Amino acid sequence: MRALPGRASRTSLDAPAPTVVRGTVKADQRRRILRATGELVAKRGYAAVTVELIIKRAKVSFKTFYNHFSGKEECFLELFDAAVAEGKEKIEAALAAEPRAPWPRQVALVLRALFEAILADPLIARATIVEGPTVGPAIVERYEAAMKGLSPLLGEGRGYDPRAKALPSSLEDTLAGGVLWSAYQRLIDSEVDRIEVLLPESIEFVLRPYIGTEEATRWARFSTDPLAAAEDPAA
Repeated sequence: MRALPGRASRTSLDAPAPTVVRGTVKADQRRRILRATGELVAKRGYAAVTVELIIKRAKVSFKTFYNHFSGKEECFLELFDAAVAEGKEKIEAALAAEPRAPWPRQVALVLRALFEAILADPLIARATIVEGPTVGPAIVERYEAAMKGLSPLLGEGRGYDPRAKALPSSLEDTLAGGVLWSAYQRLIDSEVDRIEVLLPESIEFVLRPYIGTEEATRWARFSTDPLAAAEDPAA
């Protein structure tokens, strides 16, 4: 099942191994450049970040930077692709952990994984989600694909409940955009800690058009409230 779009990440954004050996020097340089780019863009905004600032933060030379990237834009695009790919991996792992989960539970698992990915690295999330649209035409297609990445899964709700078949064709994109917009607002207002609070609201928001308010509320409670976890709505 498709969750979020993305390519396989060529470069991990995680911390390197304690010892960087000769064979991993280039990979470590690339990781440091990407990490520095993300942190600077998150704090200063894309337009205010220069290659000079990136190399100073990454502790590499101009020559090293240009051995890896043609410029700031190419560097940021790879950062964006890597962040989306890592988010996709988390989402697919969450779905794989409960392969027979009913559709409402799958939606809850995906939203939880998405928010956990944001919380795991708020700076990179802010750089990609908030600043991504400011980069220009080169990122538009990638950004729109990421925005609509939840739509295929949400669309399965039309088959889960016959009442949902008559819903507007644009509903899935609207719901997916609403979820990411909520996270965007928390990131732009530096309220990262409140993103987790959005989870039950987002689950209910997404499920409600397909299964109604009462069922959506039950699934949201089941997926986020430990006290309600024993009351499986599908039972």
